Amino acid sequence: RSPPAAELETRDGSVAVPAAKTRVESVELVLPPHANHQGNTFGGQIMARMQTLAVPWPGGNACPRSRLCHAHPTLRAIEMFHFRGPSQVGDRLVLKAIVNNAFCMEVGVCAEAYGQEMSVSRRHINSAFMTFVVLDQEGRPRTLPMVAPEPGDGERRYREASARKKIRLDRKYVISCKQTEVPLSVPWDQSNKVYLSYNNVSALKTLVAKANWTLAREKEKVRMYTLEEDKFLSFRIEMSVRITAGQAFSLLSDLRRRHEWDSHYASAELVQQVDDDDMIYHVVSQTLSRENKPQDFVILASRRKPCSKGDPYVVAFRSVTLPTHPARAGFTRGETLCSGFCIWPESEEMSKVAYYNQAMPGYLNYVTTNVAGLSSNFCATFEAREKFL
Repeated sequence: RSPPAAELETRDGSVAVPAAKTRVESVELVLPPHANHQGNTFGGQIMARMQTLAVPWPGGNACPRSRLCHAHPTLRAIEMFHFRGPSQVGDRLVLKAIVNNAFCMEVGVCAEAYGQEMSVSRRHINSAFMTFVVLDQEGRPRTLPMVAPEPGDGERRYREASARKKIRLDRKYVISCKQTEVPLSVPWDQSNKVYLSYNNVSALKTLVAKANWTLAREKEKVRMYTLEEDKFLSFRIEMSVRITAGQAFSLLSDLRRRHEWDSHYASAELVQQVDDDDMIYHVVSQTLSRENKPQDFVILASRRKPCSKGDPYVVAFRSVTLPTHPARAGFTRGETLCSGFCIWPESEEMSKVAYYNQAMPGYLNYVTTNVAGLSSNFCATFEAREKFL
């Protein structure tokens, strides 16, 4: 093996680890206990050896992901595991692994076989892509260094890993959209306003507290995270801004001003002032639906100041139904189940602002090309928000 390459500095000043530094290779012999009665290697044996190369074991060599993050990663998924051909007792298995893309947390593993010890003719028998997560001491996914792909084939693997992540998220998004087979909006009832407002804020706080957020994209000061659950795909976008948390809370909780920084908003009309902390808006979006109509929403906005030190300012949104604002023929009525802002003070002048959203059809136009890092739409929107604040 060649000596590890030096770490490279990216344009934004962060450090990228050369992909070549994460490459691992091993050679193993197929013995009779590893094969069936026909002498062919058990598929489970090959998978176990490929996983062993990609995942560290006690006393073993560092795996590709360990070389990247200097920690023990946890395997989350194996994709595209294909049996391209058999191997037999007496074959040597050459196993290779390398990190394709750190944002996708993906390791590519390849298995080749040859029959004679000095043979140079190798058969490609298996390959797979293994997705990992690295957890901190509190069980939360860690942010990993960027990977600098090797020119040529390495750049191709880097782009393909991003595309595979987008496919995984799109698949999860389709599952999320099945929730819309029943209405998501709840009927607004003045007599039940305390319960509806509490549930609105509680749902957002529950989403914020979930542990398995993983970094999907980072550009300059904007970071986008994803959360994949059984029924929902959720997004979190955050950045630090030079403004007090109280000021950001006041500005972001008024949806009538959101069109000043969010190009997806055409207008927002305050249709009911419930109390000092709860308002109902009729929102019209610039985005056209599949029916080629603008989307509109009726949204309950519930805002809360911190109850104790360390708590964030919260602005929670969810769809409600109002008799005075039924769905209209000229619009496609959209719905949001759980979304909103959380704002944490970082200093007297700085705040961290995070936006959360459980992916619903009305949110698709925000994320359709961004999850694979193919568009700067997210960054442009949040940079515009920073200028607004």
